[in-house]
Amino acid sequence: ESARLRWRSAAAAGIAALLLAVALIWLSQRPATQPSSGHALAVLPFANMSADSDQAYFADGISEELLNTLVRFEGLRVVGRTSSFSFRGSDADLKTIGQKLGVDVILEGSVRRAGERVRITAQLVDANDGFHRWSETYDRELTDILAIQTEIAMAIADALRVNLSSAERGRLATPATENFEAYQAYLLGKQRLATRNSKALAESSEYFRQAIESDPAFALAHVGLADAYLLQAFLMGAPREETLAKALAAVDKALELDDRLGEAYATLGMIKSVEKDVEPSEAAFQRALELNPNYVTTYHWYGLLLQDVLGQPEEALVLYRRALELDPLSAIMSSNIGFDLEFLGRFDEALAQHEMTLEIDPDFPFGHYAIGMFKWHSSGRLDEAALWLGKSVALDPDQYWLRGFLGLLLLDLGDVANAEYVIKRYFDLNREDQWSNFAMHLLDLYLGDQLAASHHGRKAFELPTDADHVTNWLAIVQRRNDELERGRYEEALALYEETWPRLLKAQDPVIDARNYRSAIDLALVLLKLGEQKRADVLLDRSFQQIHNIPRLGWAGYGIADAQIHALQGNKPKALSALRQAIDEGWRSLWWYFLKHDPNLESLHDEPEYQAMVAGIEADMAAQLARVREMERNGELEPIPEAPTASQ
Repeated sequence: ESARLRWRSAAAAGIAALLLAVALIWLSQRPATQPSSGHALAVLPFANMSADSDQAYFADGISEELLNTLVRFEGLRVVGRTSSFSFRGSDADLKTIGQKLGVDVILEGSVRRAGERVRITAQLVDANDGFHRWSETYDRELTDILAIQTEIAMAIADALRVNLSSAERGRLATPATENFEAYQAYLLGKQRLATRNSKALAESSEYFRQAIESDPAFALAHVGLADAYLLQAFLMGAPREETLAKALAAVDKALELDDRLGEAYATLGMIKSVEKDVEPSEAAFQRALELNPNYVTTYHWYGLLLQDVLGQPEEALVLYRRALELDPLSAIMSSNIGFDLEFLGRFDEALAQHEMTLEIDPDFPFGHYAIGMFKWHSSGRLDEAALWLGKSVALDPDQYWLRGFLGLLLLDLGDVANAEYVIKRYFDLNREDQWSNFAMHLLDLYLGDQLAASHHGRKAFELPTDADHVTNWLAIVQRRNDELERGRYEEALALYEETWPRLLKAQDPVIDARNYRSAIDLALVLLKLGEQKRADVLLDRSFQQIHNIPRLGWAGYGIADAQIHALQGNKPKALSALRQAIDEGWRSLWWYFLKHDPNLESLHDEPEYQAMVAGIEADMAAQLARVREMERNGELEPIPEAPTASQ
């Protein structure tokens, strides 16, 4: 889940590519599932045996911190938290758990807290035969909790014959904090952080701040605070610049206190990625991998940089697959792999991966969203997409951006009343969000309110955007259309001088997967200004670029070939390309492109073009009728009520 990018110079890009190649070679040479000790370990959530059920967070925290300690041992593969904790309360036997997680040893235990004392039992069990390799009971004062965790970690290293370096032993001997109040607040913050919803993220920030107040030198608490801020900006629509500035300040403080925290470098890498500062982002991710090669989040966030920002899906896939090896029951990592496969045009594999995601977690909202987006953008089955997107919203109504996609899908279907309801309520909850303003722009355009459409379009352009090249294009094109409508061609040109100066190089414009859409749009501006040759160069190079991209999918080129041919004055080729796109299932924002896109204006009077528009309208009417039937049968989730800010 960054802003418009001012891309690096060619020399800087070459350096970054070299660094990335070295990193990927290093990754490929690291053993994925056979570490030097020969062991793979899962840490199950410790059972809460305290009389107070509210102490469950404490037992979870002990388990998670043990996992985070063990994951740093270079000679041991430790399964990620998501997968291990998915067996909370499960009646599965250890052999089954071991098989599902791909581990041969399992750490389990219990925590009983009473007053100022705590009893922790821990045992290391062979997943194949149930043999106890090690077990121990600790009955101590609460203030000794970190010392107990160190003892357990050292005992596991000895039992599994993991050779710890002197540096690793030194870090184990140095507690992250000696302040129990700080540690307790930190555990509460981690518990809230794991839920990933808006209310819990706000609570996690407060707990991490409490931990820092109790112990300002607690570096991990600063990392936790940075992660909470980052996720609030990334997932919950918090004010982007302000929230990211807080996240950066927190992670900088963490690294000032301890510059060997791989988790801190991973967070720094993601912040820099969102801030479009690519080289420092790559450097931070590589440092994070060097310090902690088993930290799943690094692979996840580094993959997002490669896929969404740098347009390198093959390289991102390597990192996503490594993350899933480390955390095999992580629904979000499985989902990311599915989206990456769509980006690569491997649609059958992508759908299978999305279905696997829901096998991992049937109630994972993003998994339902992923299949909905696939049905919408890769197969043209908007009726089925409505089923999946509706379910995603019902599962997590606080993820307001899901409502935005549902609203735009309904608009494509022609379900205007419901689309208006959903989009307007989404906007009411996110008035300073770029995507909500763009959704309102499209709704206004659909309804014929040009003045409101222009207002929301300009607001969308002014607000910070994601690094996603598709979103970047959407932020510009509505402004271009507005300026062209007014006959302000120089002002339209200035938009690209500000956002894509590389496209305006007279002799050698740089066109790639991130900007070819804007190159096509700019070509029309140049044609209006009488600069035919410059426009032809942009169109020819854009046409070459789309051969490397699938037509369909969330990042497919759609009808870019039809736009290019139309702007080149070749109506037969433009109509043929458009027919091919429609036959293959292209339907994404079809009404906008076919009725409002000036790139295709020269085709509007062609009978064949009008017949294609009528054909899609008939198809949408038929699909909307199926949606109505699903509603009557109770298959479709009802259109959600907009929650209040307090919910």
